[in-house]
Amino acid sequence: MIPADDASTLSLLYHINSEPWDNAEAYKEAQDYEVEYKEMAGPGDALKLPAPAASPFMRLLQARESCRDYRLCPMPAQVLSNILASASGVTRTQHLDGIGGIYLRTAPSAGGLFPLEIYALAREVEGAADGLYHYNVRRHGLELLKAGGWFAELDHALLMAPLVQGANLILFLSAIFARSQKKYGPRGYRYITLEAGHVAQNVCLSAIEQGLGSLCMGGYLDGRLNGFLGLDGIQEAVVYSLAVGYRDLHHN
Repeated sequence: MIPADDASTLSLLYHINSEPWDNAEAYKEAQDYEVEYKEMAGPGDALKLPAPAASPFMRLLQARESCRDYRLCPMPAQVLSNILASASGVTRTQHLDGIGGIYLRTAPSAGGLFPLEIYALAREVEGAADGLYHYNVRRHGLELLKAGGWFAELDHALLMAPLVQGANLILFLSAIFARSQKKYGPRGYRYITLEAGHVAQNVCLSAIEQGLGSLCMGGYLDGRLNGFLGLDGIQEAVVYSLAVGYRDLHHN
């Protein structure tokens, strides 16, 4: 029995036990599916809305799509800077009573606690050695963790590895769970997953704005990927991953 005042054990058990489903037949069957829609009004009863107004933001949303074919070529440092700043860059500081000054970001966070960290495998980026980096938010800089253009561990951890080996960036979003759960308890876990979605959408929109493709990837083997990043999987663990790079327009 988990005590009522235990803020983290249940969500941790769920996190550890929600690896990709090892059911190949289910995945194969899912290739032939019909998208379902819920309609509560009868024909002709729904309020017809005007078409959405044309705007740069709407065009970005309409252009966003998953890219599974990349060609590795030089990426300007400014592009990487824009991607990371859009993901979770500092926008301003704000003073909160009882907390003091905090750095607000481009993505919202429950209680201003910002549980997410970003790790980036960067390749062919101007001025940066190929390797795995940690994004230092306050300094808007990268901290090199290990050098290398690709790592064999990723072949065995990322289910989409064959599709993203030509991407300049593989971003890994991790969560330090206690940052949110110390205030919100078990519900803090929900906030963490919501916030990962906010950050990922920012990345996708920044990518398309700069003429790049992106791919959100939830399929990975947690233990292997956490080990690759040097995370214990309990206090801090991967919760999402994304690829960003130049589209291979000639791929058949």
